[in-house]
Amino acid sequence: MKTLVVYYSKSGNTKAVAEAIAAAAGADTERIVEIGVKRDGFLGFLRSGRDGMRKRPSAIEAPKARAADYDCVIVGTPVWGWNLVPAIRSYLSSANLAGTRVAFFCTMGSSGYEKTFASMRQLAHGAELLGDLAIAQEELKDRSVLHNRIAAWLDSIGVAANEHHRAE
Repeated sequence: MKTLVVYYSKSGNTKAVAEAIAAAAGADTERIVEIGVKRDGFLGFLRSGRDGMRKRPSAIEAPKARAADYDCVIVGTPVWGWNLVPAIRSYLSSANLAGTRVAFFCTMGSSGYEKTFASMRQLAHGAELLGDLAIAQEELKDRSVLHNRIAAWLDSIGVAANEHHRAE
């Protein structure tokens, strides 16, 4: 199965999970790049949370990969203000996912995944939704636990995990 993992990451947590999923599934990756917004420092942190809560989209670079070229697209986001980030909101709003098998994952400090996944499902018009995976920041500390959770989740959504990954 040809799989694409699409993600946005500011701190690196979502990138780490995206790369672990891609390695386990033998998938391609596409990092969504936000343009025109400053998210660094304390003011950037506040702006990020506000934009997440207000469900604002942002300008993003045009993705290089086309969802239609894949059997499955896995989309990942951090949770900001109990919702998905503006860049992933923009990606899901503009990507044609109709008829595509789609799964979601998020990384978070401790909460907010319910609203995040609800928003993602709403934006994925016409997609065949496979399932969600929420990873709390605390869970990123134990690599073997994270890898086992990813392998079990991939199995549950019908994306075969590589045998090498299961052994880690």
